[in-house]
Amino acid sequence: MDAVTLARRLQPDALVMDVGLLDLAGHEVLRSLRAVSPRTQIFLHAHASDAEHDDAAGAGRWLADLADLVTEPVRATALEARLVLPDAAASVPLARRFVTEMLLESDCETLVESVAVIVSELVANAVRHAPGPCAVEVSHRPGTLRVAVADAGPGMPDLQVLGPTHEDGRGLHIVSALSDAWGVDHLRDGGKLVWADLAPQEVAAR
Repeated sequence: MDAVTLARRLQPDALVMDVGLLDLAGHEVLRSLRAVSPRTQIFLHAHASDAEHDDAAGAGRWLADLADLVTEPVRATALEARLVLPDAAASVPLARRFVTEMLLESDCETLVESVAVIVSELVANAVRHAPGPCAVEVSHRPGTLRVAVADAGPGMPDLQVLGPTHEDGRGLHIVSALSDAWGVDHLRDGGKLVWADLAPQEVAAR
């Protein structure tokens, strides 16, 4: 019995799914779930095939936040998703495809272009500078969508002063320009979380 069938029958307050990336691609999982159980909160933990048995920095924090969201309806979100990716350049297009599909299925079309660029920059930085797998997180709350990338790297990124001949270091400038707010958080289990917030109505006007 698949998740859609279960959601139709049980109408749960929350549904937690642990799936492979191929299980999502092209199947419109979110749309199908919302069609049969529109009030259900969806929490999605996905992994690329190469990272199936590993998790990235920040997993404990994400699971703890998930538990709080399930038990505190006032903090309900439309979507909480996390995709674990291997330490490889191929993770950049995988991440971009994942967030694009999540947003299109969540009726956030106006965010797709900006979020895809932001996630590409953050994942590229993680793959380039941090060891081990990284994770892309998407959190859609009323009025705000947050995208973030967690990695095990000890360094804390910041905006660099760029000259006309600099080719590197532009990633965070792009993130800053496309988002309403961004920042970096230390993770208790090591590593960091780089996040960016976007407001749908403001993105649409850009």
